[in-house]
Amino acid sequence: MGARFAADCNLGKLAKWLRILGYDTLYERGNADRNFLMKAGEEGRIALTRKRDLARLSPPGRLVVVKADHVAGQIGEVLKALTLEPDPARRMTRCLRCNEIMEEIAKERVEGLVPAYVYEKYLRFRRCPCCNGIFWPGTHRRHVEDALTKRSLDCRP
Repeated sequence: MGARFAADCNLGKLAKWLRILGYDTLYERGNADRNFLMKAGEEGRIALTRKRDLARLSPPGRLVVVKADHVAGQIGEVLKALTLEPDPARRMTRCLRCNEIMEEIAKERVEGLVPAYVYEKYLRFRRCPCCNGIFWPGTHRRHVEDALTKRSLDCRP
């Protein structure tokens, strides 16, 4: 199953990139407080925050206080702190909006739901069961892979 996260309102980009890497990551838009820590603990999630004072609240579960200012450093920091090595096969399997695992959908079922040139060019499609977003391995995936390589985020803590 792997590590599951709850990121506070100061770590939206980190939450997105953890989802890109395939990690189940909730993003808490509200204030990071004792309730945030309790919810993360109850759900077996590792709480991620930039608020150093939260560590004094004796959280019920694991907590990582992220110090880095930029997302590349934040990802590296979290992976190193937890000795995680993301599985490349899990990349881009979660919806970046909903955090749900996307499911394969037959090409015929997306006709008329995606631009015609996308339908003609791509063979594989995925759908989010929550928001019904349809995704395909287009240029966005290449950009993500390039970013992971350039930032040395390719699975090495």
